[in-house]
Amino acid sequence: MSSSPSRIRVAIIGGGLAGAALLRGLLRYPHISVHMYESRPAFREEGPGLAFTTSTQSMLAAIDPELERCLDRAGAVQTSFEIRTASGPHTGQKIEVNGLGARSKKIVSRQAFLTEMLNGVPPRMMHPGARIASVMNLSPEQGLLLIFEDGSQKKYDIVVGADGTHGFTRQLVFGDDEYLVRPHSTGFWSLPIKVPLRRAQQAMGSRYIDPRNPRQIGWVGDGTGMIHNLLDNGTEVEIVVYGNMDDIVEEDGFSGPSWAKLFTPDEFQDMFASNQLPVCQGMVDLIQSVYTVQVAAICQLEHAPAPTYVTENICLVGDSAHSMLPFQGASVGIAIEEALILSTLLGRLPSRAAIPAALQAYDRVCRPRAELATRSSAETGFLVTGRGPGVGLDADLLRRELRHKWDFLLDVDIDAHRATANLIMDQLLGAEAWPL
Repeated sequence: MSSSPSRIRVAIIGGGLAGAALLRGLLRYPHISVHMYESRPAFREEGPGLAFTTSTQSMLAAIDPELERCLDRAGAVQTSFEIRTASGPHTGQKIEVNGLGARSKKIVSRQAFLTEMLNGVPPRMMHPGARIASVMNLSPEQGLLLIFEDGSQKKYDIVVGADGTHGFTRQLVFGDDEYLVRPHSTGFWSLPIKVPLRRAQQAMGSRYIDPRNPRQIGWVGDGTGMIHNLLDNGTEVEIVVYGNMDDIVEEDGFSGPSWAKLFTPDEFQDMFASNQLPVCQGMVDLIQSVYTVQVAAICQLEHAPAPTYVTENICLVGDSAHSMLPFQGASVGIAIEEALILSTLLGRLPSRAAIPAALQAYDRVCRPRAELATRSSAETGFLVTGRGPGVGLDADLLRRELRHKWDFLLDVDIDAHRATANLIMDQLLGAEAWPL
């Protein structure tokens, strides 16, 4: 490979976790000029906390060793994980899951971690409040032209879409194909809250909430799921509840599927009536203390499987490529995998002419992994809400079905995936593309 490849200009659209991880990975390559654009006035990550398995932590270190320390500075809590039944004939029984035992994950606030990730990035590379009006594909030699709402323009060789489920960058790859561009309802909803540790212990008891023995515990109910864990160095307790709707309604208007599911306090309480354990009822009480008039849950959306994540010079990562259900926490692990592999490939570019080969190699390696994670997350969602076909709330059947569900995330050989991606890129380019 040439010791002085031509300078490659990369624009990352979207300032969340996936884009930030890729940005950190590209900083090590002097031949890459990278900028990140966010339409909102600040870089933000919204939603429940992020769970980093030991495998994902290793990938963070491979992207940038400093990212592991960012986790600690953001108040990550090293925790074990377990699943228990909250209803049915085996209430309270523990469901063993391979690889998710003692101290197997670090759980961190999304926003706190994103802030730490970006603290080490030169400010000149980050552009909050930058609204992009359009992206124009110029000639192969000239790349892409970003046109901003204020009339300014800037050229790039590669555009990476990292603006999430509701972002516009999927249109850059799929055009006007509404089936591929618009997310659709899955029938699941979720609702996260965060409360101080002492308040949570008063409502839920301290048996399962102990900073000396941090645990993330999922509770399988009759059509619902509940999960709780510690955040912010153990000072806060996060609670997330899930459910499944029978009435999936897709709107015909521009706004797409409904984003929220609304319940009265009585309706919400009735859904969890069969979860009689004090810890579960305590979670319901805490949520109702926050939502006193109407409980607003977030509808879980996902995209249809995409035939590709790339064009010759545009690439999708994270939720822009493959929004998925949250039940395994797979989206964060897959996004970090993609950031590592894509930064590795772009770091090897000998010239602008090699960009299509690098993006194709990324797609061939990363898209099958994301598709597997999407399918597995959906299957897990039915299981952990007591709706697994032929499984329900039977603890023995849940053990059988859930035991190996996380293996593909925990046992990933990321070095093998990187080697495969490099090999594909080399094969697509041919030996003549790599000058001595």
